Amino acid sequence: MVASSPASALRRALVLVVVTALGLTVVQAPVADAATGHRDELLRLVNASRERNGLRPVELDASLSRAAMRHTRAMLKRDRLFDPPDLREILAPYPWDSVGAAAVGCADTLRALHRAFLGSDVHRSILLHRRVKWVGIGVIRSREANSCGNGSFWATEIFYG
Repeated sequence: MVASSPASALRRALVLVVVTALGLTVVQAPVADAATGHRDELLRLVNASRERNGLRPVELDASLSRAAMRHTRAMLKRDRLFDPPDLREILAPYPWDSVGAAAVGCADTLRALHRAFLGSDVHRSILLHRRVKWVGIGVIRSREANSCGNGSFWATEIFYG
């Protein structure tokens, strides 16, 4: 066994802490990036549909996206789709004057989920409402078997304008 000075022991401990912290960051980053990537893809699909219909794109609201993500987690936990019961409370801090509505759903792909929203008269009227300016999106890809299928995407989109 080699004797070491207190300074070298401290350096080894510091290196171990830094390496461990970097390792945790590397492991956690893809999960956050995947959720953000799914959200960005749904936003792109929403805005492409709006533009095809002569409407201006909506902007993503980060705070509202957190509320949408909480609702999506709640649906996935219960393994069923349901509208946010507290939508009025969720939208209370936002400057909505004419439109405040949510769309919820699940599907095998993000494109299929978006097509399902467009295929529903109610969801389509929300997504393509001319006064909508902002959206919050919470989307999760499930890795477990559920009522929507293994590997399915669950999402909540909350619009206001």
